[in-house]
Amino acid sequence: MNENIHQNQEIPAGAGKAAAEANPMRKIILMVGVAIALFLAFTAYSVHKSIQSSAQLSEIRDLYFPVLERVDANIVRLDKMEERYLQAAMIGEKDMVGEADEFYGQADKVFGEMDKLYPERARDIAKLRDDFKQYKTLASTTSLAMISKKESVGPDASVRMNKALTALKQQIKDFRKSSYDNFVSTLLESQRTTKVNLYLGMIIGAMNLVFMGVLVFFIRNTVRMTAVIAEQNATLELRVAERTAQLSQKTNDINAMLNNMSLGVCTVVPGNKLHPEYSAYMKTIFETDDLAGKDVLEVLFANSTLGVDSKDQVAVALGAIVGEDAMMFDFNSHLLVGEMQLKGRDGHNKILQMNWSPIKNDADMVDKVLLIVQDVTHLRELELAAAHQKEELDLISQIIKISIGKFNDFIDSANKFIVENRELIESKQSIDPEVIAALFRNMHTIKGNARTYEFKLVTDAAHAAEQHYDHLRKDAEAIWDQSTLLQELDAVAAAIARYVEINEDKLGRKGRASDLLTTRGTFVGSEEIASIRAMVADLAQRGEGTDINALQKAVNHLGLIPLQRLISGAVDSLSSLAKELNKPTPAVDIVNGDVAFNNTFAEALKISLMHIVRNSLDHGIESPQDRAAAGKAEQGQVRFACERNGDALELHISDDGRGLALHKLYEKGVANGVFNGVERPSPEAVAELIFQSGLSTAAQVTQVSGRGVGMDAVRTFLEKEGGSIRIVLSKPGAEFGFTPFKFVLSLPATAFSS
Repeated sequence: MNENIHQNQEIPAGAGKAAAEANPMRKIILMVGVAIALFLAFTAYSVHKSIQSSAQLSEIRDLYFPVLERVDANIVRLDKMEERYLQAAMIGEKDMVGEADEFYGQADKVFGEMDKLYPERARDIAKLRDDFKQYKTLASTTSLAMISKKESVGPDASVRMNKALTALKQQIKDFRKSSYDNFVSTLLESQRTTKVNLYLGMIIGAMNLVFMGVLVFFIRNTVRMTAVIAEQNATLELRVAERTAQLSQKTNDINAMLNNMSLGVCTVVPGNKLHPEYSAYMKTIFETDDLAGKDVLEVLFANSTLGVDSKDQVAVALGAIVGEDAMMFDFNSHLLVGEMQLKGRDGHNKILQMNWSPIKNDADMVDKVLLIVQDVTHLRELELAAAHQKEELDLISQIIKISIGKFNDFIDSANKFIVENRELIESKQSIDPEVIAALFRNMHTIKGNARTYEFKLVTDAAHAAEQHYDHLRKDAEAIWDQSTLLQELDAVAAAIARYVEINEDKLGRKGRASDLLTTRGTFVGSEEIASIRAMVADLAQRGEGTDINALQKAVNHLGLIPLQRLISGAVDSLSSLAKELNKPTPAVDIVNGDVAFNNTFAEALKISLMHIVRNSLDHGIESPQDRAAAGKAEQGQVRFACERNGDALELHISDDGRGLALHKLYEKGVANGVFNGVERPSPEAVAELIFQSGLSTAAQVTQVSGRGVGMDAVRTFLEKEGGSIRIVLSKPGAEFGFTPFKFVLSLPATAFSS
């Protein structure tokens, strides 16, 4: 109130003028203005210098950081090259030398980038690059020589390689140190300039603050500002208390989570030690209460099933990550275990899933590593059970696609070939070309039949056995290992047994009894058929008539299998095979197919037809694009025609494909020594090579073709039952090239009797 009264009192005019003249406020304001101008001028100068310093630091960073990063990366690549060369020499794998050479190519490329980035040290970089190349050449040559076990490789070769590696590592480290020293000296110089500017700015700023303080002293609202400050100070304690309460609540929430979550959460600090703060579930997982400050390998991996090498890799990786640049986590995180098994006190192993994450500071350095551990034992058990159920469902879906009769026929045929192959393997103690050819035929037939019904387990197992047979046939130094051959055969038998198990236990279709009643009718035994035939024959002797003769003819066909059904069985495989070869399923044309065969010959003929049909679709009928270019329909056609010549019967099989590749067969014949390459054989002689075991015109070996077994198997199966097969060219004497042809199967009289 006194202040207000004082402000309302009148002041004499003369006294006011004198006071204005004597008032030093103007001079102070002028002086402060000059000080502010000087401060602003120096500030502008400092900003300019700071910009220059920032630009200089940016140039330093753009030069040295990429160089140092590339040097570190090449040190890592050099270590990986050393590891691959050692592995190549120890386990004899040339692929490891190739991987080491790939690392060298990456390192050499990086040296080229360094040369462009750091032209001031181009000579040093060129020296490193040349020494790196010399080490690569020496190490690669030595490793390959060790793999080949050459006598020229002396004990001093490894010593030279190690000396070259040690010298190269030292040169790279020296180069990195000198580059880093240049960076540090340049950076220190920039910092000194910045400090000088900073100190000058602080001095001028202090002077300016002194003048500003004098000005503030005469400002009349000082009391008001003081009151505001007092008010702020009064509320500061309240805000601090509120903030402290919030932090306390967050801390309690975090502790509650750590104590109640079903996850193991901890952090690894420098020295590979566990931080004292970790989730309570860590004690449950690792069955110990003493974790704080312990070594990671001691408490987390001691009871695991990991090998010593894997544990060492974890320790080395953590040592290279914690306290280093964040990029080191990217370089070494692959060495950190992602999943392991832990031996529990109850004797059962736990499966633990481990996730590692870097915890970085403001300088992008890894302060510590976060580890989250989850017990996934039950989850893996559920996944295994689900996978087993899925496998069973897949097998069931494969089995129910075909009739029970066809399934049983496949099982009987496959088991027969398994028994025959087992006898062949056990009867020999060394390589016999004829035995290998027989093994090939039987296994190729099993695989072909399995592919027809898309029985993948059997197909894969049979294909693996075929590969071993192919090795025995082609490699002169191959060893006849009866035990391995029987194991592969057992694998095929086990695959077949797996389908039988699903068929009987899951589908309830056990044995041949399940085939007695099908959608085609009721099963009639051979004894019943013989009795019916006898009665009809007796009836025919008593009286003549068209009806009696027709009845006798129909009864005589009982127990025989029509050609139509045999062809149908072979054609069943065309759709899946055509899909695999990206071709339309071919049309099938049957002419004069009203003949039937006994069970013995029908089995051999069915297998033969299946091989021929697959051969026709794979080799003969072209792709849709090639057929369209040749003016043909995209869908191919396979033709079956029966021709009688007296009592003899022939089955002609052909397709509308491009024909037989006589030129390729001739080249294969020359390569295999069948033809001398000087005298030109007849096209018919060349065509006969299609029946030679081990010869195929396929460009590559696949699960469809390429082994040269199919037509050899056909001839063998038919001749075993008294039949035969030959190939007939549509243009006798044609030039070598793609020539139309047909297969002619001669069927013996015994094939039509029961």
